[in-house]
Amino acid sequence: MGNERSTDQFVRDMLREIGFTRPWEQSCADAPAYIYDALDGASKSNGTGRGKPEFVIESGDFLVVIEDKGRYEDSVSLDDEGQIDTTYPARANYALNGAVHYALVFAQRTGKKVFAIGVAGTESHYDMSVAFVETGAAPKQLESLETLTTFAPESIDEYYRVAVRGELPQEERDVREIRKVAAILHEGMRNHASLENENKATLVSAILLALKYRPELLNDLTGDQRNGYKDGEKVYNAAKEYLESDEADLGPKQKIGIMLDRFSFIKRHVLLNRKNKDLGKTPLRHFTEILDHDVFEVVSDPSYTAFDVLGNFYGEFVKYGGSDGNSLGIVLTPHHITDLMAELIDVNGDDVVLDPTAGSGAFLIAAMRRMFDDAIARYGHEEKLLTEKLDEIKRFRLHGVELQDKLFAVGTTNMILRGDGKANFQRHNFFDVTHEDFFPYNPERPGKLEGFTKVLMNPPYSQSKGKDTRHLSELSFIHHALSHLEVRGRLAAIAPQSAMVGKTKEDKELKARIMKEHTLDAVLTMNPDTFHGIGTHVVVVLFTAGVPHPATKKTAFIDFKDDGYKVRQHVGLVDDGRAADRRKHVLEVIKDGVADDTHFIVRSEVTATDEWQHSYFYFNDQPATYEDFYATVADFVTWQVDMHTHGLGELIAPISDEDELGEVTA
Repeated sequence: MGNERSTDQFVRDMLREIGFTRPWEQSCADAPAYIYDALDGASKSNGTGRGKPEFVIESGDFLVVIEDKGRYEDSVSLDDEGQIDTTYPARANYALNGAVHYALVFAQRTGKKVFAIGVAGTESHYDMSVAFVETGAAPKQLESLETLTTFAPESIDEYYRVAVRGELPQEERDVREIRKVAAILHEGMRNHASLENENKATLVSAILLALKYRPELLNDLTGDQRNGYKDGEKVYNAAKEYLESDEADLGPKQKIGIMLDRFSFIKRHVLLNRKNKDLGKTPLRHFTEILDHDVFEVVSDPSYTAFDVLGNFYGEFVKYGGSDGNSLGIVLTPHHITDLMAELIDVNGDDVVLDPTAGSGAFLIAAMRRMFDDAIARYGHEEKLLTEKLDEIKRFRLHGVELQDKLFAVGTTNMILRGDGKANFQRHNFFDVTHEDFFPYNPERPGKLEGFTKVLMNPPYSQSKGKDTRHLSELSFIHHALSHLEVRGRLAAIAPQSAMVGKTKEDKELKARIMKEHTLDAVLTMNPDTFHGIGTHVVVVLFTAGVPHPATKKTAFIDFKDDGYKVRQHVGLVDDGRAADRRKHVLEVIKDGVADDTHFIVRSEVTATDEWQHSYFYFNDQPATYEDFYATVADFVTWQVDMHTHGLGELIAPISDEDELGEVTA
């Protein structure tokens, strides 16, 4: 009984976290009349007395009923057909069974849709089983959860649509619209302009920048060259004028020159600028119409601040061209990963953030969102201070490095359209860049903003293919990025699992060097489908810079393969309804020290010769149940008998010369 009371308490704590400070308990005497009346004669023991569920809440249009048990083993019992058993005594002895019993009563007597939750075990080792109940249908058991996050009023509708009805998450529905546009543009660029794969994304960048500077641009794209300008020249000139304007404030002319060099083909491309008889206009005008109508507002929408819309647009777009499906060289980090990594190292408005392999700028976008949110939370009541802070973030606190011209153009355009044209996004080889390159003399920049406090990165994979390229390994990128951080700065990198093993002599030496100079805080083994279609299994690794790794430090190794995202056929990797729950739990475990068993987290001392991943350190810390012990003994006895009956008994019980075979095998 004491254990169950303890379970009740931590469930109350979880309910409080989602806004229910006073849930209805037991007899529900203080609940609305329709809930109180529904429990009359609903006892789970005898079926005649008043029902007394542990907790009931009303969230949105749903009821949620929770039953607790103190023992982990008392989570749920299924009948012979694999269904939740709602007969006595199962409904009295098992948490989910009891919750489903009450949920069926509520559904029948109130007409409400009801979630039933069974919580069994202690705070450090529990199972939270979930089922959905509605009138006229059998209870539907759902995936287990770790928190009650998805049952908050602002989340429960989406959870119902995704987990119960099997619909796509809202975010994925939005992305699919972008993919449709990408497909249309691909067809048009192939059929009407014969555009080379590498130039497709560049053309999109130029058009979007031109539209930002001249929203009325479409009116000028007539295809009529009698005024001396082709449509391509009009698009190029509008993009050029914007890049050189005070509004863009892009800084070095070299930066502008690189982008204009990438855009210059638009002026002279014959098919882009010639009226197409099927379209009745130039292909360039046709593409501009599509982007103006279907992409420009979305890519500039503040509600998408955390989501790399343009990067995902490009990523989907280039799949249609090139034999490798990746002609731009973009391996997009999913935005739920960029956002998680920014939160894992607590990016805030006072940070100076670097992405040394910036690509389309996804990490900088995720960082900018968190920095803006932090600034608004602190200065939102003072407009002048908030404006100054947001401008400071844009001008001095976001830095990106990208080597490839084509990706540099993509990333710079992305930052401009996200409202940060002033970002210090530069084309450079990261291993050659200096402190002066990052922080050239600028009398307007406060001195305190001349060093990095956070790094977010996805280093290029598999560039180290031999002794001559060892310096391009993922560990080399991470080590070099750490050297650019101030003491106690934080780094989060996503890298292949193999990079944490240290197979080569050079990698082993580099791991040792990293630990002599920096602290390994945590390694999260991620969902194998994080980069679905590419096939790379990855980890997220967290470091503190400039502090040698203490020999006694307990580094956290986490198995986060179940992150709430699953691959859906013909769709890709999507939230299965549990992503918010799984994210909240992993953050609580890492940042707040919330307990969990070793199947999820192992905290261990670590050396450079160890493999830096959960599977290397995992051990089962749960005591065996009676059922486990009985089954193991039964298996062992069965094996012994089988060995003896097949004449192999001497292999496990050697026979002495004095023994007779019959005595041994009897």
